[in-house]
Amino acid sequence: MIELLLDEGSISRFSEGYFGTVDGRPVCVMYKDGEFSGCKTEILDFALKVGIPIVNIFNCEGFEVSMGTLSDVSNLLSKLGLANGVVPRITVFLNKVHWLLSYQTDFVAMSEDTEYSVVMPDIIKSFTGRDVEISAEFHSKSGNCHIIGESDEIVFSLIRKLLSFLPLNNMEDPPIAETRDDVRRTIDFEIPSDPYQPFDMKSLISQTLDDEDFFEIQDRFAQNVIIGFGRLDGVSVGIVANNPAYRLGCLDVDGIRKVTYFVRFCDAFNIPIVNFVDTPGFLPDFDQEIAGLAKHMSRLIDIYSQATTPVLTVVVRKAYSGFIGMGLTGSDVIFSYPKAEFAVIDADTDSSILNVDREKYVENVRRYAIDTFVNDVIDVKWTRSKLINALRLLEAKRKKLPPKKCDVL
Repeated sequence: MIELLLDEGSISRFSEGYFGTVDGRPVCVMYKDGEFSGCKTEILDFALKVGIPIVNIFNCEGFEVSMGTLSDVSNLLSKLGLANGVVPRITVFLNKVHWLLSYQTDFVAMSEDTEYSVVMPDIIKSFTGRDVEISAEFHSKSGNCHIIGESDEIVFSLIRKLLSFLPLNNMEDPPIAETRDDVRRTIDFEIPSDPYQPFDMKSLISQTLDDEDFFEIQDRFAQNVIIGFGRLDGVSVGIVANNPAYRLGCLDVDGIRKVTYFVRFCDAFNIPIVNFVDTPGFLPDFDQEIAGLAKHMSRLIDIYSQATTPVLTVVVRKAYSGFIGMGLTGSDVIFSYPKAEFAVIDADTDSSILNVDREKYVENVRRYAIDTFVNDVIDVKWTRSKLINALRLLEAKRKKLPPKKCDVL
């Protein structure tokens, strides 16, 4: 398995782990197969000391029931917790795995034949009388799995690509890749005039990025929002977008959780964030209110407002109520397409409440947005060049946050 991840000829043993390179850049690997009966954490200590990513590969169904094992697991989880926000953490689950470690990592990858659960399925069934779904497909839809591949080989090739976007640690910037893609390449994409007509946001994103290469993650979870990595003039960027092809791009609890995690990760590792906004607002559903929609949205606003990495926003079509938390708050530069609509609730409701013509309302609010928080109105075809130029200006961004021990919410 190690050979599928690390460069040929670079693999070296280190205690119970390995270190080597991926495309010439250093990586530490912890690999466990069979039954987990103890674990030394020297490889984690080494990764933290020298500041390089850690990839955990688990091909073991469970762990030996003993106090010594519990102590080892506790120590392992503690070390992984200390690595949070310091070095990128990636975990790979293969075959059948039953334990806690998916929650102590930044990204989880599985092959399609993987079965994963924290508690073993037979124990769950004995307690509840119900069979449980523990397939990789299930976890990709629940949000527990970020990357899924048809085979182990594909999974590791995807991890190699993921690592290419990331810095070695939180003190470094992401690597800059060579590209022959023209900075001034135009985009041939038509935005539907009907504000509620679905369209392919992923195509717009891909056309904007270098070589039209977009590396999406969590693509089967909360599909009303899109997250992933790409490059602009060789610079790694994190992409956050509404997806008008699924629930019209409404923001719900799962979508907000997905974006919050991703923005936090990008900020921790100095990866600029680019938002593509087209949202009619929050999903109007009582179950969403019960699930804590307001609290989750408050958390997202906190994350964006505290971001020290560059944040760029493109208002594609609709910037209704959810725009306050995803796109407006914390953005350094906001671009808008000419026909973008802005509203407090939505254009129809707002104009009805105010008893004014809808088109007149939309135009007046658009003018207000341009006069206040929109930095530039751009043609769709120049999206790529405008974003690249803005990124260059923000290379030296410095943002000083108020002193505090930690977040509360």
